[in-house]
Amino acid sequence: MKKRLEGIFYSFPIQLLILHLRTNFLLLALWAFLWAIALGAFGQKMGFRYFLLDAEYLGSVSFWSYYIIGITFGMYYLAWNTTTYILNSYRFPFLASLGRPFAKYTVNNLLIPGSFLVYYLFAIIYFQWYNEFANQTNILFYCLGLLSGFFTIILFSTLYFRTTNADIAKLERRSPLKISEQVRSLMLKKQEQEIVEARNDPYKDAIRVDYFISESLQPRIVRSVRHYNFKLLEKIFRQNHANALVIQSLSITALILMGAFVEIPYFRIPTAASILILLSVITTVLGAITYWLREWRAFVLIFALIMLDSLMKSGVFNFSNSAYGLDYSKNANYSYEKLDSLASRNNYFRDIDSTRLILNNWRTKFGNDPTQKPRMMVIAVSGGGVRSALWTTYALQEIDKALGGRLMKHTILMTGASGGMWGAAYFRELYHKKINGQKINLQDSTYLVNISKDLSNALAFTFLVNDIFIPWVDRKVNGYYYKQDRGYVWEQQYIENTGGLMDMTLGYYKKPEFQGKIPLMFVTPAIINDGRFLVISPQSVSYMMRPPFVIDSYNNYSEIDGVDFGALLKEQNPYNLRFASALRMSGSFPLIFPNVQLPTSPVLEIMDAGFRDNFGIESAVRFLAVNRNWIRENTSGVTIISIRGQKKVDDIPKVNNPGLGSTFFSPLGAIFDIDNIQDYHHDSFIGFLQSKLGYDKVDMVHLAYKQTTMQQKASLSLHLTQREKNDILSAINIPSNQKAIKRLQETFK
Repeated sequence: MKKRLEGIFYSFPIQLLILHLRTNFLLLALWAFLWAIALGAFGQKMGFRYFLLDAEYLGSVSFWSYYIIGITFGMYYLAWNTTTYILNSYRFPFLASLGRPFAKYTVNNLLIPGSFLVYYLFAIIYFQWYNEFANQTNILFYCLGLLSGFFTIILFSTLYFRTTNADIAKLERRSPLKISEQVRSLMLKKQEQEIVEARNDPYKDAIRVDYFISESLQPRIVRSVRHYNFKLLEKIFRQNHANALVIQSLSITALILMGAFVEIPYFRIPTAASILILLSVITTVLGAITYWLREWRAFVLIFALIMLDSLMKSGVFNFSNSAYGLDYSKNANYSYEKLDSLASRNNYFRDIDSTRLILNNWRTKFGNDPTQKPRMMVIAVSGGGVRSALWTTYALQEIDKALGGRLMKHTILMTGASGGMWGAAYFRELYHKKINGQKINLQDSTYLVNISKDLSNALAFTFLVNDIFIPWVDRKVNGYYYKQDRGYVWEQQYIENTGGLMDMTLGYYKKPEFQGKIPLMFVTPAIINDGRFLVISPQSVSYMMRPPFVIDSYNNYSEIDGVDFGALLKEQNPYNLRFASALRMSGSFPLIFPNVQLPTSPVLEIMDAGFRDNFGIESAVRFLAVNRNWIRENTSGVTIISIRGQKKVDDIPKVNNPGLGSTFFSPLGAIFDIDNIQDYHHDSFIGFLQSKLGYDKVDMVHLAYKQTTMQQKASLSLHLTQREKNDILSAINIPSNQKAIKRLQETFK
């Protein structure tokens, strides 16, 4: 028994695993990252796990989506093997004495990737069967697709290395060291004696291995190789390494060239496939750094990062993202003096007067009888990726249906953050097309399918083949050229998903908004530089630059905390801005999207609106407060419809015995609990508005998404599974949401 256990311990697979644990921490960390995603331990709220388990390609989960993932997993497996073979093969000199040494290495190095592949297959089967209700045939095809893709790469790599890699048999046929067996036996003892006596033993780093697994999965005994000339073994490894480096270099070059094809739908591979390719690239780079630098790798890597940071700060390798449609040939001055002039008393009241014209146009839709005052509605939506986009669109459909198609007619303003604005803008444009004569049924479920389509594949693939390298492809948008990156491709995908409806400029909405035909829409991303929010609107809205109730007297000014986009960038063609760019700026979650940089001096960086006003309440209240006198005289009151991606009053979390991490990070978690903090402030805003406008004049109605058929809420992601979509749609039937809809119906009786 002891001998058997010893044989297992000194087998090649086990010794390789021990070596990886001892020396290849960074490479193992990549596998740990992949395991964490698959198990749901990393990115759970963002739905990262579903990228692996519900892979979508060309709009559906299919054999081909998993085939592509199988290919990319095979690429990662190949990168893992070539990299560790280059780093570790000298520790196992017996390999060079075998035919096809690299093939035998990959078979014995299968423990980590093999265990993941087995788990991944079972996870797909379980998830698709219990969560997506896929039938047995489809699940079988998904698994076959994954395995077919994986073995496709294995086949091609086997053919490549078999035809190009050298082994002992090939070299010995042309080696001048080939001698007779008698002479070899006489030299062997002397050679071994010299090696033992030599201070620089070429086998001193060799690791003991008693057994290895052959390509036929049979155990084989390892024979001594000390009778071989060590330089011959070294020559074999160097030649094998060169072939591995060639295929790695060609793969990275191919990735860079693929950046030119990201607009073609067939190249928008599943996000999981992009993740696997990225891991392959990182594995290759880490292996190269380790191989060439050895013990200097940490120092050189840190030094390289410092140099890269310095070069980026000086403008080299700093490829900024643009707001497409703006003129970047000149910069607008951004200073407090400039903002103060834009928000001057004259501009403030001029823009209020202009907005009053819009309000009057809105009012004429309900007739001229001053005694019949219409109810004004404001729609405020929350952020939350595709989840909020779908929930917002469906909630608007259901409210409009309950109100007999009168929702948009009574709505004066729509505002909010990220995903909710993607859905609200889509619904508004559908309504715009309808009143212009197109045959559109606002309650058509097709629009729900469109708004919930995948938005992650194109973004992830572009990050992989374009953004992590040097962006080299130019794209023309609204008359100007910009560097292609994941921001541009996301907009293209959003426009495609919505049937081309959202391929409009900001200025396109100026006239219909002014005429009161469609609601105003304020897109309000945050400015990283100073925390102010940017109000993107085709109208002049300088009154949104200061808090309300503070400019009634000339001396009663307050701090400027908002910026009128059109006024600030007056010379940069602001209304030529692609509207999808404005929506992207509103949802620029860090790392997922690139931060937009505006043509200003100093340069302003823009990020997600949710960091300042995730529910749209602050913007809505400010607009209503500024126009409160007109509202009091011309309407029966205001109803603010808050469409949220989460319930307003949540359960109070329990505090258990804190660990070391909780002791340090729990206080920070409370500080950065943005949604709750904003809710507290927003309640104060609403209360203050009621005190100024009249308590009977302001009503607040909440429709919130809460999971109904799932244990946890749908993910804050750019991709939703079918089960998540069903759960989001079923949330409309929650009693609190039905009660809110009935309240709205009673308002319009």
